[in-house]
Amino acid sequence: MNILFEEFPETVRVNGKSFLIETDFREWIRFIQLVDDDEVPWKIKCQLLLQWYVDGIPDDIEAAVYALGDFLTMNKEDNEENDNSAPVPKQVYSFKQDAGCIYSAFREVYNINLQTIPYMHWWEFQTLFAGLPEHTEIKRRIMYRSIDPRSIKDKDERKRIEKIQRAIELKKSRRKMTDYEIGDMFA
Repeated sequence: MNILFEEFPETVRVNGKSFLIETDFREWIRFIQLVDDDEVPWKIKCQLLLQWYVDGIPDDIEAAVYALGDFLTMNKEDNEENDNSAPVPKQVYSFKQDAGCIYSAFREVYNINLQTIPYMHWWEFQTLFAGLPEHTEIKRRIMYRSIDPRSIKDKDERKRIEKIQRAIELKKSRRKMTDYEIGDMFA
């Protein structure tokens, strides 16, 4: 998709049929928080995730959940063909823990108040988030969290990086559901 002339999608496709979904960035941050909530059992979580469908829930619940996951990750491919066994990248930010940094970066760089903006499409939010300059606090945190200290030869620099990483480490690491967990939801 080319965002310069194509509109952001408002639907997902499940088994060849389009379904209207929620698209506001706030709803997708809530989606991520729900997926990350270890206190909600997966069967209940699956039922709650289906609330992101606006005009009816697809019959194929498993494909419906995968379609939402594809929308979340901005993957426009039809979910029937996806390889969901790809390794999950290391989490380097948290919408909960880094909320203040994200909010201030959007105010500083784009003059967007994320509290008062009436609507922003999830894909627009993600595109702007990715485009934040390296000098913003959130981008610096992402950079430090992504460094593997073992790759740093200089002992003092490695200690400095490790100290920064401890100070900004994420409290809980996000993980992707395994195929077995997804299968258990539908058993």
